[in-house]
Amino acid sequence: MKTLFTFMLLLPTMIWAQVAQPIKANIVLRDASFKARISSVELPYLISDTTFDGQFFKVVQGKNDEAISLTNEDEELVLRAATTYYHLNLARDWYVNKMKSTYVANLPKLVIRVDIKNQFNELGHYANDALDPQFNNALTIPAGEGLAGRGIKPWNMEIWFRPVKKVNIKDLKIKGDAMGEWGSVLASFRQQMHMSTLQRFLAQLVQSQTNPSPASQDFFGWENLIRVAGTSIMLEAVYQFADPLSRAFSRKWFWLDTALVPEIIYHEFSHVALSDHLVLSHSTAVIEGMADYFAGEIANSPNLATRIKTYNTFNGKKATRKQQYSVQFETTDYANSDFVFGMLWDLKTIVGDDSSPEFVYSLREKIDTNSSIRKQLIEGILKTCEEKCELPFVDKLKILQRYNARGI
Repeated sequence: MKTLFTFMLLLPTMIWAQVAQPIKANIVLRDASFKARISSVELPYLISDTTFDGQFFKVVQGKNDEAISLTNEDEELVLRAATTYYHLNLARDWYVNKMKSTYVANLPKLVIRVDIKNQFNELGHYANDALDPQFNNALTIPAGEGLAGRGIKPWNMEIWFRPVKKVNIKDLKIKGDAMGEWGSVLASFRQQMHMSTLQRFLAQLVQSQTNPSPASQDFFGWENLIRVAGTSIMLEAVYQFADPLSRAFSRKWFWLDTALVPEIIYHEFSHVALSDHLVLSHSTAVIEGMADYFAGEIANSPNLATRIKTYNTFNGKKATRKQQYSVQFETTDYANSDFVFGMLWDLKTIVGDDSSPEFVYSLREKIDTNSSIRKQLIEGILKTCEEKCELPFVDKLKILQRYNARGI
């Protein structure tokens, strides 16, 4: 009897020891030169020796609630599950150990959904299966209370990674951000040229009215009017034909496998980690830029989703990209541009590489989800500098000078 009692006491320990044995899996990992490689790594914090179920994350497929099997016959599914699981734990450890975040340390286990096509529904969790299935993106959803009357259970915050799908260039709107730097430059130049043409037109009109001499009439004749308008018309023609030109000379198919791009995984978990102050309600330039910044810190790189063409054929994001502020960056359509990412990364030149993460992490307390770039974000950065900078007065002037050079 004593032997049996002792065995029963030791049984949980024996089971835990079996589960705690290192389990290795293939994942997408960046090497020293920032190239993406498939590497075998140990998966930390697993509480199961058969599924992707850990202390802090459970990875499931679609709307299922059961963790994906480590030995699932779909090797691509296992690669996505292992990659998301590994990098999410890496990101969580970074916030807990580097930022000393008690909020992240005390978060309940998160469900991570890969290959989920449904749109998010704030009342029902998932939108109807037939309603505009989603591909090639990822999102972090807020917790919901569910609808008991309809059998919809409450849910905690979750991270969703959509299935990958090849999209033909003819189905993409490639002006603006999707065209990368060329699109931004062309759109900005187009706007400036139109404004310049209008100013020249009005100036000549005023001159002809205030000085109606024959010479003035000749100056403001049809020939000059055509010349002034011609530049604008030609530019507009180039802009409007940018789509067919790009289709003719660029690649034909595009896709993004978000579950296999480490920086996208860090970005999505950063939304979770920052949600103590930046609530998960909608996408804005400021909250997306904050998540980009911390994704860059965790990845130790100013580039996100670059040099990974097997899984991402778009341009990625670069903090070092030179851009001038435009009011369009404040809009939802441009929420995922890398302008704010570059603004925040640029703080390293003033507050230092080592102090920058803590600086930006403190910044989250001075802003909210609806903050604009030009007002609340700048004010928040200056207030944070009052608290964190060694020479607040001098450093605030440096910050304003650098941002002024960006057109803010």
